[in-house]
Amino acid sequence: MTRHRKVWSQTVEQAGIVVRVYERTPGGMLYRDVHYNGRRDRKGMGHHDRPLALSQARSFARALGEQTHAGTMGPVTLGTLIQLYLAHRAPQLSAERQERTQIYLSLLRRHFGDDFALVDLDQTRIDGYVAARRTGTLRAATGSGKRDRVRDGTIRQNLNLLAAMLRWARGFRINGRRLLLASPLDGIKLPSERNVRRPIASEDRYRRTQAKAAAVDPTGRLACLLALARYTGRRINAICQLRAADVLLSGDAIERALAATGRDVRESAYMPHGAILWQSVHDKLGYEELTPLAAPARAALDAYLRQAAIVGDAPLFPSGRASLLPIHKNMASYYLLRAERLAGLAKLDRGSWHPYRRLWASERKHLSDVDVARAGGWRTIGVMRQSYQLADAQTVLSVVENATKSPNEGTGDSQAATPQRFS
Repeated sequence: MTRHRKVWSQTVEQAGIVVRVYERTPGGMLYRDVHYNGRRDRKGMGHHDRPLALSQARSFARALGEQTHAGTMGPVTLGTLIQLYLAHRAPQLSAERQERTQIYLSLLRRHFGDDFALVDLDQTRIDGYVAARRTGTLRAATGSGKRDRVRDGTIRQNLNLLAAMLRWARGFRINGRRLLLASPLDGIKLPSERNVRRPIASEDRYRRTQAKAAAVDPTGRLACLLALARYTGRRINAICQLRAADVLLSGDAIERALAATGRDVRESAYMPHGAILWQSVHDKLGYEELTPLAAPARAALDAYLRQAAIVGDAPLFPSGRASLLPIHKNMASYYLLRAERLAGLAKLDRGSWHPYRRLWASERKHLSDVDVARAGGWRTIGVMRQSYQLADAQTVLSVVENATKSPNEGTGDSQAATPQRFS
């Protein structure tokens, strides 16, 4: 006689509400089941993680119980929204975004309080939060002991999280009813940065920093990281997360990768110096891409791999000797800033690695937007052009001088093309 494996089921109770968490088939997707106000609410939880499902069920029951005591689907408080968001949405975010979310939520809770009813959110209260952040009376717990004043762009990021949570609440249902029917932020004006600071690096800065890289990190990681940032235009986190197997240095390896990603293997002819497979799991937007290497990037990789001898699924840039973890971007930034100080360079305000991404993009303003975006990992051309392709002094001068010519003048006027100095 065939014995059937028992299907897993467990109940939790919080605030007088009992929620059953169970699986319909052994090892299958988990569901929650709750009887509330004479109705039954049964819903798939979208994953197989039992501990996470139990934690989400407890948070769900607690929030539902609080609303029961306040009246059926009474006013939703900030504390309830945060509790449900952390239980159901935050686990799906990256570790970095979860950390940043906790910082922003701490600021919101300290200013408004957990008992603040979201229906009372208006322009006056948002302006009060903005003023507190601008003056430094409300600041993140940095441990510096200073009242740091922040720019409007940072404040906007704080409030963008609140806006995202409110949008999420409109789609989240309890007992078949939406947690929020509308976002209280609709029609409210949020601050925006007028004078955006987007520092850009230079070739001279790159060369002087590269000259000090070995003194800061004798393993060769910083020198290779810096070269890849300079010649691929990719985000530093994506570079830090590369595995040795992601670096394709032979034609056969490139063709296999092209075939695996559904692309024409003949594209390998346009990757003479090798290629890098940028994994979707480490991409900010979750996209996978295979891009060719520039000759200087290939040279830097060859030099580094001769010294490091890293192969297979091992991190290309390990956090330590024989470590199975990749170097964290914060440690990479620490090394970069040390090398810049040794080179006698002033720190770029609000920039460490990203200025090289802007340099890479700005150098390619004359090329096809579609191709530049694909090579650099942008999915929106507007973002690339607005935030990364910056104006430069030489091009601005050319624009000004060419605009002063008459329509009948040729383009070969050497006097117009040469910068003139006036006393």
